[in-house]
Amino acid sequence: MKSVKWQATLCVLLSSAAILSACGSDKSATGATNASNTASATPSAKQETISVSTNVVGEQAKFLQTLAENFQKENPTIKVEFSAPGKDYGDIMKVKMASNEMPDVFATHGWAKLKYGQFLADLKNEPWANTLDDAIKSIVTDETGKVYVLPMDQDKSGLAYNVDILEKYEIAVPKTYDELMKAAEIIKTKSGGKVSPFHVGGSDIWPVGQFFDYFANPLYISPSANSASKLLDGSFDWSNWDKFAQMYSDLYKNGYLNKDVLTAKYNDDAKALAEGKTAFLFYGAYIIQEAMKINPQLHAGIMPIPSVVEGDTPTFVGGEKTTWGVSKNSKHMEAAKKFVAYFAKPENAQLVADSNGLPAGIKGIKVNAGDLTKYYEQYKDVRVLPYFDRVFLPNGMWDVMCKNGQDIIAGGVTAKQFSDNMKSEFIRLKAAAK
Repeated sequence: MKSVKWQATLCVLLSSAAILSACGSDKSATGATNASNTASATPSAKQETISVSTNVVGEQAKFLQTLAENFQKENPTIKVEFSAPGKDYGDIMKVKMASNEMPDVFATHGWAKLKYGQFLADLKNEPWANTLDDAIKSIVTDETGKVYVLPMDQDKSGLAYNVDILEKYEIAVPKTYDELMKAAEIIKTKSGGKVSPFHVGGSDIWPVGQFFDYFANPLYISPSANSASKLLDGSFDWSNWDKFAQMYSDLYKNGYLNKDVLTAKYNDDAKALAEGKTAFLFYGAYIIQEAMKINPQLHAGIMPIPSVVEGDTPTFVGGEKTTWGVSKNSKHMEAAKKFVAYFAKPENAQLVADSNGLPAGIKGIKVNAGDLTKYYEQYKDVRVLPYFDRVFLPNGMWDVMCKNGQDIIAGGVTAKQFSDNMKSEFIRLKAAAK
């Protein structure tokens, strides 16, 4: 991957607003901040403020903030209050939904229709609406033609891995879960424990859920004989989750996970990949972009999620990635739509997609994914399935899955208790959603 890719992308952004100070700003993208401290003075009576909130973290959050600042430079009568609260985003949005006080513009992190649909304005009449890429269009629209969000890019995720580590230990890219576990044992043994086969920033809780969201599909959905219909109609036998919970517990018991899994953070995952201290991560290409900020010489790749059931084949997970939707109750509707339209400009949508190394959500954009391009080409025919929790679990189950994942590592629950908790919460949350 080109070591200057991220810096070059930022330079493109900065060149469009010469006096922009975002990259050197002491304002973090981890909380609410005025998107422009350097905008030319505009009488406050003529300026309206829009609130903008995203679930995106790290460098990508700073990147979106920089674009938001560029927008304000071009639209000095619109003040942008930009917020990227990180792991607290989901909880914050629950409170806002309960009080029906949504941000003017907000990210839907994969839940545009199922979770946030009733709070979103229809954007079908926006000029960019007819430019949505066919691969993502059905995910962010419905049968009535409603366009829920602008998808700047589209997720196509598997495992990120350190190419040099696999080459050093002469390991072929695993295609099955058994092969993945054999690779983990080789790495742990031959490195003398210096390289953790997998690294999970469990303190941030959501990275724990990544494992389950990745491997639920090859366990229950992608095989020809699957449990998809039973999960949808509520007749799934949750004792079948025992094996899944045990798989995660075994990663830790066998020494395949970092020892500090319960105190490590997401940023530590990127650092471990960059420094050659882990081989595999349960994230998409965006984690590689984070790691390359630490080590521009990193050789990393992406691979499909290995199959689990005999006779099945590897898959990717995908769907919405970086999105903006507009609150249907926004008091600044036109300003909010103008903000979203700015990100829909092909040059800006491409910058966002480039920054994540992912396919664009807008037609006609050829993303510069650097060295990752060869992986997308190599695996172009691999099936892309929706994230398991977005289709088969009711709203709220993600937190249950993550918390129990933490607890089974800490020894607070057994595999059976994990399954029992999933069953009881599934029934409760599904009933509450009716």
